[in-house]
Amino acid sequence: IHVILNTTSPPSGQSDHVRERHLYTEDKRRGLFLEICPDGVVKGTPIQTENSVLQLRSVRAGETVIQASSSFLYLCANKKGHLWGQRIYTEADCTFKELLLEDGYTLFLSVNHDIPVSLTSKRPPGKHLPPFSRFLPMQNVLHMESGEEKQSEFPMKNKEHLDLDSDDPFGMRLGESVISPAFNLNVPAAR
Repeated sequence: IHVILNTTSPPSGQSDHVRERHLYTEDKRRGLFLEICPDGVVKGTPIQTENSVLQLRSVRAGETVIQASSSFLYLCANKKGHLWGQRIYTEADCTFKELLLEDGYTLFLSVNHDIPVSLTSKRPPGKHLPPFSRFLPMQNVLHMESGEEKQSEFPMKNKEHLDLDSDDPFGMRLGESVISPAFNLNVPAAR
């Protein structure tokens, strides 16, 4: 018996749930969105673009695959932390541990190399995180009109555009389409 493994797409996850998000990161001077360009270059951009719209898919508990929505390239990292986009999924380079940090940011670590995804090549000595490695998954605020990108009324060029008086300053709310199953339960009143 021969077993054929399909390495061109990630294994289907527990719920095969896909989140479409932009991954926002910042340092003391500027904020950037992770962008996977059609030529495979991964870089940071100060505004949300078509190339920064990403699909985050859980493939196993705590493990995520990140794919560009426009080019379908997978985010990959090597043992030196270099990032690139490639068309064919390989588990060793394109799967990341997704860790939620205490401050609400998310850290993505290469499963194979245990190195954080970062938009900089600078790697501080010791166990310190490199700059631009803590991400906030944010909702897409781009509106597509006749094939062109149009920035919404909520540009994320820097911190001053955040609505800090809102209960959702980063626009991460799931929306009104998410309904808790508990709302539909007929629970008898306590006596």
